[in-house]
Order: sequence, then C-alpha cells, then structure tokens
Amino acid sequence: MLSNNEKLLQSDMFRGLSDDAARRLVSLGRRRICVSGEEILAQGGPGVHVVYVASGVVRLTRTESSGRDADIRVCEPGDFIAEYVISLGGSYAHDACAGALSELVFFEAAALRVLADECPQFQRNLLKISARHLLEAFDGIAGDRLHTAVQRVANFLLHHCPDAALQATIHLPYKKQILAGKLGLGPEALSRAFAALARCGVDVKGRTVRIENVMLLRQVC
Repeated sequence: MLSNNEKLLQSDMFRGLSDDAARRLVSLGRRRICVSGEEILAQGGPGVHVVYVASGVVRLTRTESSGRDADIRVCEPGDFIAEYVISLGGSYAHDACAGALSELVFFEAAALRVLADECPQFQRNLLKISARHLLEAFDGIAGDRLHTAVQRVANFLLHHCPDAALQATIHLPYKKQILAGKLGLGPEALSRAFAALARCGVDVKGRTVRIENVMLLRQVC
C-alpha cells in the first residue's frame, strides 16, 4: 500500500501537507512494477502522469528527428519524473525507460493540478522539486563544460567512497551503460576513462571497483 511507503510520504511532494491533503495525495497514486528495458513514458506522448521512483533506476533520454538519442538524466529512488506537466501540460519532453527492475508510483497530472489549485503548500512543494531539477541540470552542464571524462568518472567514484577512507571497494549502483549516460559519456568513453584511472590504482571487475589509493584518485579531480 502507498500509505506504507515511508520514503514517498517523506518526499518533497508531501512535505508540510495537512493530513487531509496527504491522504488525498496518497489516494491518487498507482503502484506499478516495471522490468528492465520497459518503456514508462514516450517523448511527444500526452503528459498525463507524474512518476515517483520508489526503487530501481529510470533512464530519461531525448531523441532527435534523425533518430540519435542521448541520456539526459538517470532517476533513482526518491526522484520524481515529469512534474513539469502539472503546470505546463502538453507532451513529455523525453522518453523514460526502466534501467532495472523498478517500483514506480504514477500520479495523474490532472488530479495533481486540481490539488495544486486548492493547496498552496502543495504548489510550493512542486516548485521545490522543479527548482532542484533545475539546479541538477546546471550541475550537469557545468560538469560537461569543466571536467574531462576521466574527471567525471573519478568524481563519481569519490562520491561513493566512505568518508576518510584511504582505500575503498564500491559496487556500481547500476550497469555501466547507465553510468555512462549519467555522466554524459558514451560507453567507449567510459571504458577509456576507467582504463586511464587504472594508473591511479583503480581496478574494475564487472560492477565492482577497487580503489587502492583514494588520495591519489582525488588528485585527478
């Protein structure tokens, strides 16, 4: 039951809502399990749902008229997808596809729009979610402009290292193809970056990464 999903109830969408508004919002959600590779939203399709990621991972991609596509965001547990259709309406600006077995919660945008008209706190919550997404987009653009592929991968690994660790072994949270998209890289560029980091004591076997010298890795950034 959605009422038992504590992480959803503690998300930005529910923050500060009255008990009545929170119960109403919970009643609007519909749980769905998606397998890896399953389409969730289609670019250009009518924007009828906002999606919450309860577990798993979801890739957002944008496709050009030529057929070329690119990852624009990787959504993880706690993220909301396509909240912009509540205020803008229209169609989805991207595709969304499950990158792993994922539990999602679908909310009808029209019902959320009515709730937003009646509840100022819910309006503020939606604004906060959109503002966070805007700042994340800024960070992504800055990373593309300021950091090399090797630096992007190094920063990602360091972010997942325990604090004050001198050595670390981490398990990549998703497949390398998804990681490449999250970092704005092609799969070949990601492989080259890992190969370059081998000189800094980074050993990659499947999704397990062993870092022999965390301080040396920090110097790459």
